[in-house]
Amino acid sequence: MAPRLTGRWAWWNANHSSSFDLSRMVQRAKDARLDGVIVKYGYPKTEQAFTAANIPFAVERYVYPAQPEAEAQRLANAVDAGAVAVVINAEVEWEPLGPEPMERLITAFRARHPTVELYASVDTRGNRLALPYQRVLAQHVAGWLPMVYPAAFYPVRASGFVTWAFHDCLDGKDFGSIPVLPTIQTYDGIGAIAVAEELAEVKRRGLSGCQAYTIAHATDEEWAEFTRQEEDPMTEADKTELALRRAAANLAKLTVDLKWQEVADALGSIGVRAK
Repeated sequence: MAPRLTGRWAWWNANHSSSFDLSRMVQRAKDARLDGVIVKYGYPKTEQAFTAANIPFAVERYVYPAQPEAEAQRLANAVDAGAVAVVINAEVEWEPLGPEPMERLITAFRARHPTVELYASVDTRGNRLALPYQRVLAQHVAGWLPMVYPAAFYPVRASGFVTWAFHDCLDGKDFGSIPVLPTIQTYDGIGAIAVAEELAEVKRRGLSGCQAYTIAHATDEEWAEFTRQEEDPMTEADKTELALRRAAANLAKLTVDLKWQEVADALGSIGVRAK
C-alpha cells in the first residue's frame, strides 16, 4: 500500500498573511486537486477548515531535542484531533547530537499511536542522511520529505539551479527502500517557470509525489503551475503566456551572465582568474 503522503500535497503554516484566509486556502487546495495538506501544529481552525471541505490533513511540528517527550505528545494530540499522518521537522538543533533524543521522541509517540505513519522533513544535502538522528528516522518513517528549495540554495538563480538543488538533495543518497516525496519551493517568488521545472524533475525521477511549500506563499501564477494537471490541455493563450515567461527568464539569465562576464573581465585586468 502506498504511503499516505503519496501524490500532490501542500504545506500550510502561519508565516504568510493570506494563510488565514481559509476559504481561499481551501479553494486553492481544491483547484490543485490536492490529496491533502500538511498543517503546522497548533492551528485547529485551519485543520477544521480543510476537514470540512473533505481535504485530509497531516500535522507538522518543528521539534526540539531538549523536550522529545513533550514534542511526541503534541504530535499524538494532533492525531487524536484528526491528522492522518505526522511530519517530524528536525533540522540544525539535532545535527550535533547522538540518536537518543530522536529515539525517545518516536518511542513516546508510538506508545500512543503505534501505526500512524511518520514522515521525516529534513535537509538531506551533504552527508546529513548519515547523522544519528536521521538514521533513527530511517528506521521508522513511511517516507522522506527532503527540503528541495532551489532559490534558497542558489539565490543567484543561474541556469540549471532547479536541477542542481535536486541533485544536491537526492543524488547519491542512501534513502534505503523508503519512498522519497520532496518538498518543493513555492515561496520567495521563485516563479512559475521554476515551479514547472520542479514538477518536471519530480516526474523525471519517477517519484510518486511532492508537496508545495507553501499553499499561501505561492503567487497566483506559481499556484496555477502547481495546479496544472497532466491531462489538462494547454490553450493557445497558455502556450503564449508560457513562451513569454520563458523568454523573460532567458533575458534575465543573459543579463546575469553578461554582468558576471564584466566581473570576470575586471578581475582578469588585475591578474585574478575568476573560477
